[in-house]
Amino acid sequence: MSFHDLILRTPPHHFWLALGCAAFTSAVSFYLAFRWLHRARLIADTPTAKVRSAAQGYLELEGRARMMDGEPIHAPLSGVPCVWYSYKVEERETDYQAGRSTSRWRTIERGVSEAIFYLEDDTGRCIVDPDGAEVTPSVRLKWHGKLARPGYAPNQTGFWDSLFSSGPYRYTECRIQINDPLYAIGQFLSLGGTTVADFRTEVADLLSLWKRDRSELIRRFDKDGDGEINADEWETVRQQAEREVMASWHGRTKQTEANLMRKPGYGRPYLLSVIPQAKLTKRYRRNACLAMIAFLLAGSTATWALNLRFGVTP
Repeated sequence: MSFHDLILRTPPHHFWLALGCAAFTSAVSFYLAFRWLHRARLIADTPTAKVRSAAQGYLELEGRARMMDGEPIHAPLSGVPCVWYSYKVEERETDYQAGRSTSRWRTIERGVSEAIFYLEDDTGRCIVDPDGAEVTPSVRLKWHGKLARPGYAPNQTGFWDSLFSSGPYRYTECRIQINDPLYAIGQFLSLGGTTVADFRTEVADLLSLWKRDRSELIRRFDKDGDGEINADEWETVRQQAEREVMASWHGRTKQTEANLMRKPGYGRPYLLSVIPQAKLTKRYRRNACLAMIAFLLAGSTATWALNLRFGVTP
């Protein structure tokens, strides 16, 4: 049967479902094409500033990712020290119906680091708050195992590693490593206060204050209801303390050496990437070109199928 005959003989509900999918694909591709093209132009048109001489506002910085003093950040699945991570744990579920089995992956746990870290260039350091950022990491791993929390990760994974590894759990972990090259574009501002050391001291003081009221601490942060604050929940406590201290610093007016990069308002993109801006620009332009091709193919296919079936053009 030719594709022409298939369009004419397909049952109406199957035809409209396929047509809807094609129209949806076309619309999403059109949106993504302009979204990625806008990012490419934004990166190309925004001048790169130095931390020491940067003016407050929307700008871009380039440097190295550095860990802040104090308790280090560890990726939850691998335990590797890093400045940023995201992870996901999925469990395979199998359903048996009418003598047939179907399997699917169900997400049982996921998370993204919101702990602050440094971007350092040859003139100084800037605190980076990754909350709300679109991150391009240096490490992307996917592997399988037999425990919900593996406690390790392979050094690298490829297609065949993912295909032939076994276990009822599937893990995905992304990281920005310590000392990775880092490109950031977002809202840059000076913090009210005196030094970064004072910031860490205030966070520690706030955590000590919260520990004194254990019942309130458990009420706010004990997500699993076991009456204790485990390691993951304590990470949430620390992140919340950092955010509250940071918010209090915003209202102060004294001169400071501490600067902050964070998510901007008004819908502007906030990007953190280990890829240099020139390569990142090329990637966004390539993606925009592919999305535009998908838009044209899906849109023209839907139009042709509708015209063939009903003899009309939408």
